Amino acid sequence: MNNVILEVKDLKMHFPIKIKTKSFISEKKYVKAVDGVSFSIHEGETLGLVGESGCGKSTTGKMIVKLLEPTEGSIRFRGKDVFKTQGEESKLLRKEVQIIFQDPYSSLDPRFTVGRTISEPLVVHKIGDEKTRKERAIKLMNDVGLMGEYFDRYPHEFSGGQRQRIGVARALALNPSLIVCDEPVSALDVSIQAQILNLMQELQAKYHLTYLFISHNLSVVKHICDRIAVMYLGKIVEIANKKDLFDNPKHPYTQALLSAIPIPDPEIIVEQEMLEGDVPSPVDPPSGCRFHTRCKNVMDICKKQEPKDLNMGEDHIVACHLYDNKED
Repeated sequence: MNNVILEVKDLKMHFPIKIKTKSFISEKKYVKAVDGVSFSIHEGETLGLVGESGCGKSTTGKMIVKLLEPTEGSIRFRGKDVFKTQGEESKLLRKEVQIIFQDPYSSLDPRFTVGRTISEPLVVHKIGDEKTRKERAIKLMNDVGLMGEYFDRYPHEFSGGQRQRIGVARALALNPSLIVCDEPVSALDVSIQAQILNLMQELQAKYHLTYLFISHNLSVVKHICDRIAVMYLGKIVEIANKKDLFDNPKHPYTQALLSAIPIPDPEIIVEQEMLEGDVPSPVDPPSGCRFHTRCKNVMDICKKQEPKDLNMGEDHIVACHLYDNKED
């Protein structure tokens, strides 16, 4: 197994909010967007982080790149605590960890040309002179499938897929080791999604990159990821390598997600496991297992006690009372 490049332990992000009670008095509560998440990523691999909208995937990614500071927990990059680094050490860390945002329209400054957008990180970190920065930017544009003559064009002159290629090039500018991909293809047409995913795999091999790939689309995750972590209401309920997760899902939530993937063959009939009810509020999550309000296999213990992470073999981890005191 390759070296661990990123280790996330007991990560929490609680956003304070004020709620008015029936007596019109404001009461301070917290949105528990991320509530005790732990995982690790090995150098050179792609870890998928999947789940329904609002489960805390993007918030986790933003904490990893230091756009948000966690309420509790730690993030260690190459053994160093991300939120305890300061000064020059913190600056070096920011070079190593970059992000590709979900929306290729709002993530680019409309006042910046493509060339300036891609070379701006080099300016911020005082790398090279104007000539070498331009050469680097044009090389990255070619690497992501854009022509160098687009250097002086503005974002509004490009399609969605081209804009996301610009975002990828910007993320590569500082030659990072880890890139957080926050739903990088969800806003694109299906045919363009495939092009961007294939491009990301080519760049991963070329630049020896490690990805945290955040998505709600399991078909996309199956195409690009090595391991997958399934998240529900601020917690990870299952982690396994791609083959194990798709062939033998353990958690009822994972099983329901996988059953919802459409199969492009009208003769194959798959019985979908429909999840009943809505996702509970992260302000007041259910006691015990957070999934028990929608689970078909719910037991009394699920309502009272939070499940522990159980190793089902070959690093297949599941947090579910169904497997307590079982070998498999």
